[in-house]
Amino acid sequence: MNTDHKPKKIKNVREVIIEAIECEPGIAGCTADPDTCPNSPDTCDKKLSMFGYYDDTIKDSVEHVLSRSLDDLTKTFTASARRWELIVYPAMFSFVVLAIYGFFLIFSLTKDITIVSTEMVNMSRNMTQMTTDVHNMTLIMQDQSMYISEMNKNMRNMSMSMNQMRYDMSSMNSNVSRPMNFMNSFAPW
Repeated sequence: MNTDHKPKKIKNVREVIIEAIECEPGIAGCTADPDTCPNSPDTCDKKLSMFGYYDDTIKDSVEHVLSRSLDDLTKTFTASARRWELIVYPAMFSFVVLAIYGFFLIFSLTKDITIVSTEMVNMSRNMTQMTTDVHNMTLIMQDQSMYISEMNKNMRNMSMSMNQMRYDMSSMNSNVSRPMNFMNSFAPW
């Protein structure tokens, strides 16, 4: 086993970018090996991108490439935000319209409930008045019933008197008719 084994050093972002730069042979001191290249990363011609090497004619710095990538990301995000705005703003407007309509419905319902409760109070007052009137009518009906009962007694008395008159007329008829019949028999006509 190899005892010279050194623990791997954790690399930061700058070191990863420096390793990604490929040295170009022909530049003074370039070894074509990024690990052993003594030159500064700014002097190398070729730099790695996400998809491969840049063209030899591009001499952009890493900061410029990252800046352009962030600009592209910002443009993409802005375009995406605009697409979302086409959905979110109408949805928010619809929600506001529905909320206003819901408030109107609740307001109308409370107004109607107020009217119903007021009418119920009025109806309760009217029922109390009607109860008083029915009670008065019951008293009047009791008086009328008493008067009708008295009238019924008077009618019975009248009926008895009429019956007595009929009897008296009958007896008078029998008392008067016999002598009249007898006298009629003497009359020539």
